[in-house]
Amino acid sequence: MATRSLLQSLLLLVLLRAPRAVSEVGTASYYGPPYERTECYGEGSSQFPESNLFAAVGDGLWDLGRACGREYEVRCISDAQSGPGPCKPGSGSIRVKTVDYALSVESSVSAPRQSVTGADLVLSEAAFEAIANPSVDSISVEFKEL
Repeated sequence: MATRSLLQSLLLLVLLRAPRAVSEVGTASYYGPPYERTECYGEGSSQFPESNLFAAVGDGLWDLGRACGREYEVRCISDAQSGPGPCKPGSGSIRVKTVDYALSVESSVSAPRQSVTGADLVLSEAAFEAIANPSVDSISVEFKEL
């Protein structure tokens, strides 16, 4: 009985020390102001972090609205085909807060403020420009929930 209890304690310790999230790879695009109303918080500017590093998430991350408030660490990993690369040199990772639902190809007839429909993450302009060349519409990213 003591051995079983010890094994259970060790298993619990291993699980508690395990990483919280595994990184995923996806696509990020951007959307621009005015940032007025979101699916998560309705209207008002107080919902946006002072850093202006926030995002809308696509269908795969939306989780029926439970994604609201989740934070992600995002890093640009796009490869340059030619010319200036899509990733901003030396940018590293940024932390964004989920405040909205991104339009998908299926749900969007027209997405005038969203650079690409169907992206996993649609970053605010400030967040996108912190890690990417602003002349591109979308980038490949590695992201994980914090």
